[in-house]
Amino acid sequence: MESGLKPLSDEEAKECKLLFDLMRGHLGFVPNSTRTMARQPAILCSFTLLVGNILGQAKDAPTPWWLGLRLVVRNVVWTIRNLKSPDRLPLALKNLVAHVTSGAAGCRYCQAHTIGEARDQGVPIEKLEAVWEFQQSELFDESEKAALRFALAAGSAPNAVTPQHFRDLREHYSEKQIVELGAVVALFGFLNRWNDSFATELESESAEFAQKHLAPSGWTIGKHSV
Repeated sequence: MESGLKPLSDEEAKECKLLFDLMRGHLGFVPNSTRTMARQPAILCSFTLLVGNILGQAKDAPTPWWLGLRLVVRNVVWTIRNLKSPDRLPLALKNLVAHVTSGAAGCRYCQAHTIGEARDQGVPIEKLEAVWEFQQSELFDESEKAALRFALAAGSAPNAVTPQHFRDLREHYSEKQIVELGAVVALFGFLNRWNDSFATELESESAEFAQKHLAPSGWTIGKHSV
């Protein structure tokens, strides 16, 4: 399926049986969105816990306490395993993806934070300053360009991801890594809405760094000023 990732079957995602059983109990079926996410069980489990904490559950379909405890324990195990995974994407790349995603969404707060995090991960200043010219810049290799093109399209509204984005991603990343990239975009979709809706004040250090290195590309602090 060139246009995205195929949802996994129960057999392909048997490690996620507990999560799938919970969803069937609450919804009567397992959403294909979560079957796609099941390539990264740690991400799926954390997402399930987040949904439960935000939305709660129907009064006529309560989750037994012991099942909730199993889910929390499983989340810890999967998270530890995920953190030690050798094919986990570099944090520097994920911060650049988050930065471009946030720029597409218009969140100046998250742009400032992610560019500072990328600096802390060792990304050279000249590369940070060229991030919005990544497609033409020799500072970015083809794998980074594919990831950032995806981030820009995925962070836009309406969503602008096409089959070509997935063809490009598959040249450099595994399906697990593509899910990881998608999770970064989705996470910052949450944070972009949060910080723009609440006009979160940008901390002085982040504001100064962003003003120095992002302003030439059009960044302004906007509603996030103290």
